[in-house]
Parts: sequence; C-alpha cells; structure tokens
Amino acid sequence: MRAIVLLIPLVAMGCDRVPNAFEVQAAGAVSAELTLCGQSTELTQTREKFAGSVPIRCEGDGVIKVSFPNRQAVNCKVGYVTPAAVQRFKFKVENGQCGSTHT
Repeated sequence: MRAIVLLIPLVAMGCDRVPNAFEVQAAGAVSAELTLCGQSTELTQTREKFAGSVPIRCEGDGVIKVSFPNRQAVNCKVGYVTPAAVQRFKFKVENGQCGSTHT
C-alpha cells in the first residue's frame, strides 16, 4: 500500500505536461532556438534539420530563431500551444522566409 502512495505523485507529475515536437528544415543554418513560456531550448541538429520535443507549460505562442553564419536570422512563429494538447510543429526556411505546417 505504501508503494502505491509513493507512486501516485510520480504518475501525476508525468501526466501534467505533454511534450510537443518541433522541427525546422533550414539549409545552411547553424542553430535553431525555440522560445516558449519565456524559456529557450536549443533544437538538435541533424544534417539540414533541427528538431526537439518539449513539454508545454503555458497557453500562448512562441518563436524559433534560426541562425545562419553569413546572413540575418529567420524567425519561425510557433502558433497557439496549450499544456493538454499533443502538437507537432514543422517549419521550412527558404529564401529568408519561414513557412509552417502544423499537424
């Protein structure tokens, strides 16, 4: 019985924040930084793509700043997020513009 009492808070903590996926395709980019709820997270680079998964801790929106070595950074606007929703955000940077597909 004591083990069950100890597990209940752990289960509750694991369920209160749903991770959401973020992906940016950007040829030549050197970094992509996601900012949500006032907190920033570097996305992981693999080839010409940056990706990451983070729990949503607020209702609102955010931005992914995509940096390049020899030109101005591009901002990808992250649409509405909420803690209870499972969302996947995909972006592609071309010609200095960021296009999004939210699934």
